[in-house]
Amino acid sequence: MNRKQLFYSITTAFFISTFAYVGCGKNEGGTQPTTETEKTVEKLATLSSSAATGITTTTATCGGTVTDKGTSTVTEQGVCWALTANPTVNNNKAGVSQVSGSGTFTSQITGLMASTKYYVRAFAVNKAGIAYGDQIEFTTADIADATFNFQPLFIVGSTVAAADVEVTADGGNPVTERGVCWGTMSKPLINGSKVAHKATGTGKFRVMLNGLSEKTTYYARAYAINSKGVSYSNEVVFKTIPKGNVTYVFNKSANPTADETAAYGRLQAAIDSAVWYLNNYTSATKQVTLNYVDGVPTADANNQGWMRFGTGVGYQNIRTMLHEMNHSLGTGTSNWWSMNNNGGKLQANSVTAVLRLITRDNNATLSCDSQHWWPYGLNQNSEVTSSWDYVYNCLIIEAMRKDGLTEFSGAYRSQ
Repeated sequence: MNRKQLFYSITTAFFISTFAYVGCGKNEGGTQPTTETEKTVEKLATLSSSAATGITTTTATCGGTVTDKGTSTVTEQGVCWALTANPTVNNNKAGVSQVSGSGTFTSQITGLMASTKYYVRAFAVNKAGIAYGDQIEFTTADIADATFNFQPLFIVGSTVAAADVEVTADGGNPVTERGVCWGTMSKPLINGSKVAHKATGTGKFRVMLNGLSEKTTYYARAYAINSKGVSYSNEVVFKTIPKGNVTYVFNKSANPTADETAAYGRLQAAIDSAVWYLNNYTSATKQVTLNYVDGVPTADANNQGWMRFGTGVGYQNIRTMLHEMNHSLGTGTSNWWSMNNNGGKLQANSVTAVLRLITRDNNATLSCDSQHWWPYGLNQNSEVTSSWDYVYNCLIIEAMRKDGLTEFSGAYRSQ
């Protein structure tokens, strides 16, 4: 064998051996090994919807139960609703307000319209997407009349009166206006005389009825307005009292000093206000004479109508002025006062009745001594918390007059 033949022989053997080696590397079974993990198919949650409860004109309580969370954790659940069937979370939705361990949950639906049919479905979200429960339906409640607590008026003067009202329920829709209407005929309406309170909604409030005529019978009703319309309360009848006729003479120096001029200004404002309260909340007739007297410790008066005020600036006010006018009308200065003062309590039926209305205490009685009375006797500046204390003072004075308080000459009674 020459060299050329030997070369071809060796080369052929190499290729044969290489082919055999590669062939031995094949899987004799004929299957390829797995190189990737197979993907898990995600599954939606399964749930049911619960019936609506607590239905009002604008709200309802709904919910559902997740019976199978699917292949992953539920990340959101609640209810969705719409005016049309098969609502989705793209319409309106509410989350969970309460949940139990059994998978049951509740949701609060708000912002609804009264007298309207709604469609609701519970929903649950996991990695697979949004699952919906079965559809339920409910209709919101109708708007009703507002309801009231309107008691008889006890703050009644000659030209003014005050009414205390409570709107106890709004009928299922917000009250946008509330107040009192009145007239001289039964069943007054809001297109006649009325006064609206500054606030809206339910709750207690007081309003003033102004521009009344003395000795006149009036009919009053509370009212409230919601989207249904105007609701009226029961009717309350009241009669205004005769207008008071309290007047005054103010004795002043012909050539007042600067201090006197300043005092006159304070006393003028005080007596004008006191006379207004007495003339509008009592039927008293009296002329008083006001004097500014250096040397009087505070202020004093007798039931002849003579009043003296000293230099103390802290007493030159409406509180002291009304207090002294009470003395001029007979409190602490008349036989009636001493005769009805029994063991520190004033024995007077009309007084007791009005005091119990003012205080809302059915056991209240007016306390008194030989000169003064309380509460609402305006004995100290600290007793005044608002201008209503002046009104209550006059109401009690008027009640005393009904019980027989009359003038009788006597000594000065001081502040």
